[in-house]
Amino acid sequence: MNLKNTIARIFFFGILLGILMFIIGKIFHLSKNTLFTTLFISYIVFIMIVIPYQIRKRNLLNHKMELLLQQMYKGNIQQYITGMTQLLENTDNDYLKSILTINLSTGYTVKGEFKKSNHYLEQIDVHAINKMGQMLLYHNIALNYFWSGEIKKACVIMELHQNLLQKGLQYPYLKNSFSETFALWYFAQNKRQQAFTYLENVINDKNAKPLQKQAVEVIWAREKIADGEIISSQQILQSVLSETNMPYLKKEAQNILNSLKQ
Repeated sequence: MNLKNTIARIFFFGILLGILMFIIGKIFHLSKNTLFTTLFISYIVFIMIVIPYQIRKRNLLNHKMELLLQQMYKGNIQQYITGMTQLLENTDNDYLKSILTINLSTGYTVKGEFKKSNHYLEQIDVHAINKMGQMLLYHNIALNYFWSGEIKKACVIMELHQNLLQKGLQYPYLKNSFSETFALWYFAQNKRQQAFTYLENVINDKNAKPLQKQAVEVIWAREKIADGEIISSQQILQSVLSETNMPYLKKEAQNILNSLKQ
């Protein structure tokens, strides 16, 4: 549960508790001081219980999601999808449902099922999530469009939400994924130098995850082939093929290599 919902529930409970204590006071003819003291103590006890509970609940969910992410990075993508689906089915909060749906869609992206991934993403109500959630939502939709070859649709998303998406480049845990997407957008606009700069930033980042580096390496090789750098690009693609656990990267790397043989 996000912070806004927790605060709203605490406030709502305070109103209900006040009404209840007013009724009890009328029935038992309690003094105003007694009513106020009882109400105050009850409210404090409730806050002391509900906030730690919500924190523990959220931490447990984050832990489960992190474990599933580790499975995905190992190539156990179906296990990741199954786990995220179970978390989604056991969640009744609209905000968390939206965030879990974004995470679930990532599993279909790395499988190469880009349309299915966007099918899930496009069902999300943007009003049910905060700005960070919206940032991830639009980014993932655009990325799926780029990888599926629907460049015009991807560019529309990037243009409509450029200011919001640029903020993703400021977050250390998002900047590499967002750099990949911005590179694809700049290539689509034929701004190749800027695009390669985004890719270089990921390649040179020691903290970049293997998946992030492999994705930009495939893009780098594909674009360098267009510039006539065939041999070095082949070596990059063959390296990705031997190392990656991600089906969509294997498929793209192999397709590019096959096209060179024709």
